[in-house]
Amino acid sequence: MLKDIAFKSLYLHLPFCLKRCNYCDFLSHTYAEVKAQAAAYPAALRQEMRMYRAYAGELRSVYFGGGTPTVLPAAELCGLLDFIGRTFTLADDAEITVECNPATVDAKYLAELRAAGFNRLSIGAQSFQDAELKMLGRLHDAAAVRDCVAAARQAGFDNISLDIIYALPGQTLADLQYNLLAALKLSPEHISLYSLQLDNDSIWGREYAAGKLLPADKDLEADMLQMARGMLREQGFVQYEIANFARRGERDFRSRHNRLYWQREDYLGVGLGAASCLFMTRWQNVGTLDAYIEALAKLHRPPVEEEQLTMAQAMSEVMFMGLRQTAGVDIYPVIDRYRVDPLRFYDYELQGLFARSLVEYVEDAHSLRLTERGMMLANQVFLEFIKDETEDMQLLSRQDEPFLEI
Repeated sequence: MLKDIAFKSLYLHLPFCLKRCNYCDFLSHTYAEVKAQAAAYPAALRQEMRMYRAYAGELRSVYFGGGTPTVLPAAELCGLLDFIGRTFTLADDAEITVECNPATVDAKYLAELRAAGFNRLSIGAQSFQDAELKMLGRLHDAAAVRDCVAAARQAGFDNISLDIIYALPGQTLADLQYNLLAALKLSPEHISLYSLQLDNDSIWGREYAAGKLLPADKDLEADMLQMARGMLREQGFVQYEIANFARRGERDFRSRHNRLYWQREDYLGVGLGAASCLFMTRWQNVGTLDAYIEALAKLHRPPVEEEQLTMAQAMSEVMFMGLRQTAGVDIYPVIDRYRVDPLRFYDYELQGLFARSLVEYVEDAHSLRLTERGMMLANQVFLEFIKDETEDMQLLSRQDEPFLEI
């Protein structure tokens, strides 16, 4: 039998920012321009969460993301978390994360969040050089990041993650090294290290498309990642995913929320444009703020784009999300949940990847994982696992056990 379908992870999208950063393509609005909708938004979130109570398991992770959640009053975030605690069952050790822009919080604000039950803070530092922060369009300086971490520690947060962007236009290896050393001085438990992506919906993406902005050299970008991996490893961090590093110790500081995504567990996303997936059904909420709020005010489900996934699509996601993790894809749980053996389904693709030393099979752990070389060429590897519906039907015919419909 297939495992019971119940989401263990809840994501709340808070689509408000002080201003849009130059690199950002996330769905968000400038808070000052949509104050009326922002005031009505928490009620809409509560109503949407009520609609999915029947599909909830014990929540292991709650994540407030954005946008910039902390642009809202602390009382709003605390009230939403209180509602979640009364509406769903939270695991005793649930990881409850809120994303934070240093320009939006002070010691009092952070103390309110911690007292309400938030236990993990993800701080958008991005850089520790004021010139880079200004170029990125951030409203804070490097000193504000340090102040934010100090205030968070004072408030009782003992699980802090710092986001750092690299491969910026004109950035050097020395620049990234400086940013990492500055971050390490703050003793975070977790660091997320993202290379700059020039998406068309961002200010920089449009400038790049118009030929007005030059991206970083790809070889330099690869050198930056290699250097960062070595630096963080030397400082006691474990790389557990392509872009994520957790401090080694008795306590596990790996992001539980993201790991549930990468392991393709069921998850619910509420809010503007939020995505959800329950086994083979995936949907995404409408991206128009008024339409989202109005639908829920009328007790209607917000307009969604819904898709019933084929088994080939689900297996593609299992592979390219699971391989993002350094531990790789654990084969037996995949067979248990989907009645599909990835080693059989992707036999042809895997033979080529093995031959190129991009993927390896770890027999003791019964897992597939990227090699060091594969980690540097991950996007090329992921493309190998995209199959079409014809191959989906071939998969069905090759299995010893029939698939069960839901």
